[in-house]
Amino acid sequence: MFTNTQDFSSLGQAQFDKAVRLSSIVLASAERFANLHLDLTRKVLADQAQTFKALGEIKDVKAFAEFQSGLAQPSIDQAFSAARNVYDAAVQTQNELAAFVEEQVAETNKALLNSIDRFSKNAPAGSDIAVSALKTLVNSSSAAFESVSKTAKKVGAEIAEASVEAATNSAKAASAAVSRAKKTTTASV
Repeated sequence: MFTNTQDFSSLGQAQFDKAVRLSSIVLASAERFANLHLDLTRKVLADQAQTFKALGEIKDVKAFAEFQSGLAQPSIDQAFSAARNVYDAAVQTQNELAAFVEEQVAETNKALLNSIDRFSKNAPAGSDIAVSALKTLVNSSSAAFESVSKTAKKVGAEIAEASVEAATNSAKAASAAVSRAKKTTTASV
């Protein structure tokens, strides 16, 4: 398969480069999620500090009722925002990994076709049909992979968008319920 040491060395270097690229994708993803986690933690701590400060400044029951009814909406908004950020980071990571895999499959198919071509040059007479069948098999497999990959991306994107839309509608409904409860609580106090 390898004609000389240089071919073997270049293959090793190419595999090392792929491993480094894959590691970079994974580390970038971990960094995105860690940053999201840290940002959310900072926001939650700041919000809690502000909440306790505001709670300490309450002087009467009506102000406490208004304060209490106003706590839910920011929490809902923050939870929805955090979920959206995590979703976006996950989609970005998924797209990077999918692109990496697609490149590897295309590269492998190209190398396989090159190997078949080299084999066919040294193949015995009459083996043209077998070589042609192998090439057709590789090309058909490649086309099938591309078709399945495109379909999976399309369906995945549609499902994800539908889920995000459903979550948005649920958050809006919850927000409306909180607003109604706030009005009811304020009116009864």
